[in-house]
Amino acid sequence: MPRKLLRLSESSTVELLVFCQLFFCAIGAGVMLRFISLAHVIKFISISANNWPLRQLPLGHRWLDYPQLTVVTEAAARAIRPDGPCLLRSLLLFWLLKARGEHAELLIGVAKEASALNSHAWVESHGNVLGDSEENAWRFATLLRF
Repeated sequence: MPRKLLRLSESSTVELLVFCQLFFCAIGAGVMLRFISLAHVIKFISISANNWPLRQLPLGHRWLDYPQLTVVTEAAARAIRPDGPCLLRSLLLFWLLKARGEHAELLIGVAKEASALNSHAWVESHGNVLGDSEENAWRFATLLRF
């Protein structure tokens, strides 16, 4: 995390602007996930990504390329949930890609490691893992695909 914060401190004004907006979106997404199902959150994201005025939010996100988007979504998700940010990060990245009109899928997977069942969320576009390492994502058997 300190490395990510250091990277964020070296960010451009646009990256910082997008990060601040995503920070509050991550809070909202976290609250939504506590009260409504993931399927309803995904439906809300899809509707907002297809609505022209909402597609412009967060302001400035269209000026960032994929690596910049992944850094700011990771930082915003980690600021809210430092111990397990994958679902928040993936929701934010999924929303931004959908708002840009890109093909994106949100995947939820599970893996049994020792005596624990672990879960993970990631985003794929045309078979490529975005915002996560492919090795990490492929350790998990896909359970849900949105």
